[in-house]
Amino acid sequence: MKGSRFVVVPSEWYETFGRVIIEAYACGVPVIAARLGAMAEIVEDGKTGLHFAAGDAEDLANKVLWAWQHGEEMQAMGSRAREMFLAKYSPEPNYRLLAEAYEQAILWASRGKRE
Repeated sequence: MKGSRFVVVPSEWYETFGRVIIEAYACGVPVIAARLGAMAEIVEDGKTGLHFAAGDAEDLANKVLWAWQHGEEMQAMGSRAREMFLAKYSPEPNYRLLAEAYEQAILWASRGKRE
């Protein structure tokens, strides 16, 4: 994946979390993803990759052709994807989010015991 110009995620399903997208971001590779569900939220169109209409082969082909012909723009998107990975999906920020979730759950549970 590290040597790829981009990764295509053509799913037509509402994915709950795009693990392949995050793996591409970790490698600094931009993603062309269906504008659907979590994929549309994780991939920032024109910033960390491109969106295409789910199920629209012509739109997907146009985005892939554009990406192939605009290597510098895609490389910049890959750099931003790597930055996003480090900021949101690397171990440190995820540990903080997990710890916060546990703290909130403990706080919520302890309130219920006092009542």
